[in-house]
Amino acid sequence: MKSLTRSRTARRGFTLRELSIAIAIGSSVMMVAVGLVHQAFDWSTLARHRRLDDQTFFQLSRQLRNDLHIANQAELDSGDTAGQSLRLSVNENEVVYTLTDVTVTRTERSGDDVVRNEVYRFKRPRTLVLTRSETDNQIQLDVKTITPFAESETPLWRSLRMSIGLRLRHQNGDIAS
Repeated sequence: MKSLTRSRTARRGFTLRELSIAIAIGSSVMMVAVGLVHQAFDWSTLARHRRLDDQTFFQLSRQLRNDLHIANQAELDSGDTAGQSLRLSVNENEVVYTLTDVTVTRTERSGDDVVRNEVYRFKRPRTLVLTRSETDNQIQLDVKTITPFAESETPLWRSLRMSIGLRLRHQNGDIAS
């Protein structure tokens, strides 16, 4: 009797059942951890794209606002939203903003020569729409986020309203500062 209890207490190691339970628990924890790491990378990519879109919008809005405020005249060609263009007469140059699906192209021309060409590209799917208010002599740029749900309305992401020739009117004294 004593030899039987002594052999059980002197036994070292784990049984096969204990090892298989430990491996099953460990693998479950590892699968959850790997899934969380992948999700963190996806969130990081999404946050980076949102930050880049914010930077793109702020650069575009600064340039568009500067051009509109010194423009003598503005002509909005409002075809469909995928091919809208805005023509501005700035000093002796012509500046054309062309809107496509995810890009805005700014082309500055002096006569027939292209002086500058800039492309503003969004990472996330966006819809850009320019509208002109004739009564206020203003241009409005609405940027909407495209959602994967066809039946939902596209939410407004950013909006910008600018006055045409505002800086020129200040310089000419038409508007008191």
